[in-house]
Amino acid sequence: MNIFKAVICHDYSVLRAQKRALQVKTNGVHMIGIAWIANVLSIAGIYIMYFLVNNRRNDIYDLLFELHYWELAGRVGIIILLAFIYLISFAAFGGKQTFLSIIQEFSHMDEARQMAVSRSGGIYFYGSLLVFIIVVVSLLYLIKVAGY
Repeated sequence: MNIFKAVICHDYSVLRAQKRALQVKTNGVHMIGIAWIANVLSIAGIYIMYFLVNNRRNDIYDLLFELHYWELAGRVGIIILLAFIYLISFAAFGGKQTFLSIIQEFSHMDEARQMAVSRSGGIYFYGSLLVFIIVVVSLLYLIKVAGY
């Protein structure tokens, strides 16, 4: 079972424990989409931090200057890109048959394996969000406090 299926299993096990069966199907897929967006934005933030720390700030300014001419198109393009990434998670994991096969595979595991799979899915999802927050805070520190 891959890590993305583990996120769905984590969501399923948490909701099953809370006895909220109505929201079981889509929350895991939303979590995968959010994690993917956080991963993409974290990579972009690390890329920007690389240029800031290596005194290549002018490269960032040149890119932003080029985007200034396409300001609205750039914003719309970023929104479309992130929405596309989010929709890929629905295309890959959003079908009812896919969900049922993942949960059936999860249900046939023993209790220890279910807990391990659920834990790994939670670690991936919450770890992705934590890394994104750390990258954003680091960027804010580099720009506002450190004066890069």
